[in-house]
Amino acid sequence: MATIGKIRKRSGLLIAIIGIALGLFVLSDFITKGKRQSSEPLAIVFGDKITYQEFTSRVEQQKEFYKMQYGQDMQFATADLFQINNQVYDQMVRDIILQKEYDDLGLQVSDAEFAEMFTGRFVHPMIRQYFTNPETGVFDPNQVAMYIEGLNDMSEDDQRRWKMIEKMILEERIASKFTTLVNKGYYLPQAFVERDNVEKNRKFVTMYTALQYNTISDSTVVVTDEDLKTYYDAHKHEFEYDEPIGFADFVIFDIKPSDIDMNLAKTEIDCTYSSFKSVSDDELISLIYSRSDIDYAWDSSYLRREVLPVKADTLFNAKPGSVVAPYLDNNVFYMHRLMDRKQMPDSLEAAHILIAYQGAMRADESIVRTKEEAKQLADSLFAAAQGTDSAAFSNLAIQFSSDPSAAQNAGFLGWFPEGMMISEFNAACLNNPIGSYQLVETDFGYHIIKVLGKTKPVEKVRIATIRRTVEPSKETSDSIYNMASVFATVSTDQAAFDKAIVDNGYTKRVAENVKTTDFTLAGITEGREIVRWLFNDATEKGVTSTVFDLVSESKYVVAIVKDKKQKGVAEFDDVKEMITPFAKKDKKAEMLMEKMNSAMGGSATVEAVAAKLNADVDTFDVTFSTYSLPGYGPEPEVVGIMTASKPGVLSRVIEGEMGLFVFMVKEVVEPQPADRNAVMMQKMAFFQSKTNYELFKALERKADIEDNRILYY
Repeated sequence: MATIGKIRKRSGLLIAIIGIALGLFVLSDFITKGKRQSSEPLAIVFGDKITYQEFTSRVEQQKEFYKMQYGQDMQFATADLFQINNQVYDQMVRDIILQKEYDDLGLQVSDAEFAEMFTGRFVHPMIRQYFTNPETGVFDPNQVAMYIEGLNDMSEDDQRRWKMIEKMILEERIASKFTTLVNKGYYLPQAFVERDNVEKNRKFVTMYTALQYNTISDSTVVVTDEDLKTYYDAHKHEFEYDEPIGFADFVIFDIKPSDIDMNLAKTEIDCTYSSFKSVSDDELISLIYSRSDIDYAWDSSYLRREVLPVKADTLFNAKPGSVVAPYLDNNVFYMHRLMDRKQMPDSLEAAHILIAYQGAMRADESIVRTKEEAKQLADSLFAAAQGTDSAAFSNLAIQFSSDPSAAQNAGFLGWFPEGMMISEFNAACLNNPIGSYQLVETDFGYHIIKVLGKTKPVEKVRIATIRRTVEPSKETSDSIYNMASVFATVSTDQAAFDKAIVDNGYTKRVAENVKTTDFTLAGITEGREIVRWLFNDATEKGVTSTVFDLVSESKYVVAIVKDKKQKGVAEFDDVKEMITPFAKKDKKAEMLMEKMNSAMGGSATVEAVAAKLNADVDTFDVTFSTYSLPGYGPEPEVVGIMTASKPGVLSRVIEGEMGLFVFMVKEVVEPQPADRNAVMMQKMAFFQSKTNYELFKALERKADIEDNRILYY
């Protein structure tokens, strides 16, 4: 039973690991919100379809995993859900791509090999951890075998956890085989070692001079469409879109309270303040919650001066009952009142054992004990813990605690700020001596607490605060919506859109290079529906949207499609403006070439050329691995030619990134022989790190993937 308890307690960690392996999913109502009706699969990878039905089915599974880990009341923010959704997609695609590799290579894990990882010579670390006796430190494979034999008699939750463990170990094993195969295929011949040594350490002592492009002003350089087209044709590969992108302009209409809303709120706040000043401390708490925002949680703890709200700072040295009158901050009214002051520790240290019960806050669903049974167990453990040393207390925590973190910290919480824990727990640590044991009940269950430490007392104060947000009225919201609707109606094309912005004094925002997987836009946290609209097949260039109602951000948005680009090489007109500076650079090179060639005439040294140009001469030890030339910046082509040149020969004019160069290699310094073993170890470590992080990315780039996520979420 202790082993089952350990597996249950560590299910939080296990779920996190499995979450990575299976993918992280999102609530189905978010996924289906605004879903475009489509018969297309969510994705097609090497011909294998990822159906939307499969996707939503696994969503439900992952929702349960999260609830097991964080409690049945777990909530997801919309941005988190979208991120999780994409992680799920990535994992599903990854599974198909890797499985194809496994099948092509014939990789598999045999039954015998799998058994070895549970009871044989190659026991998986997780299994070894679960089935090691904490008192003796000895792993017992017989316990594993007995556990597996008794699975059918265990609860569905315990059986499901074990299946999760088996799946994770199996997937980890076959993935390890695959990466090992790739790593073992790496070999570095001696010739490569020597070449690497030469590239890094053979020094070319080089003297050079240059005419820089920035000596000619851009305004004096004229390029024609023919010049631009010539550059475009030579560099098309540099202007290829890896995926569709969109461009849009939009206007945000913030839904803010009107002056009338503010005045009505001020009248209500003045009335509240009158009561706030005069009620007793007992009545004050009730007043705080009845007059504050519904979601407001008043911090009733004692606070140091430096963490007080700025406006409440004046209360630190005031008398109890002193107040700060209502003030407005970002459409929120605040008022403060000093209730009490104390000398008390700033931080506390404790260890605990949590005994949760069915229905307790964030209790794991595997916990079926009643509250009464939990109290009996807590009383027994409280008696057993008295006078125990840290090791004994840790063993009790590992074996019995319902706190998932006990698997990592053995119940020892370390130092934490006074007031951070739930009030009953905090009070037990604060009001009892160091070294004492306490049994307290909280919403999480029963805690056996060992008080370990307290910092030196400092002065703190308890401040009562009322927070009241001024909300826009329905009339105000409707009025702003009408403004946005009128703007959308008159913005029949880009010209009308821009004119309406100017006429009304609105602010135009720009969304450039928007991808199908984007979630946010400039000034918009949750812009996914706008992105989906932008990439809808029916949304063409110049089309204006209806009004987007971003409820969570209190905003209305109207957008217009500025442009859309499909995957592939960009059209000339689309990049014409972008390539103009590069075409001008080429034109400057032509203009400077005549001057440089003139200086080269009759010159046998770099100094002679520089003298005619009135330019500086620099000397630098260049290797093939050199990236930049001092004073000029990155010059890969110039460096490459330098390291392929013979000493004592004046080079031709080289067109570089920053200017035209002339150089002469004065001397070549040969490197010392390389230590093959050292180089091999270094290269192998580098290759293995790239295998771990880039192997799948390389496979993904080569994979045949049709991504239809934009159709569904």
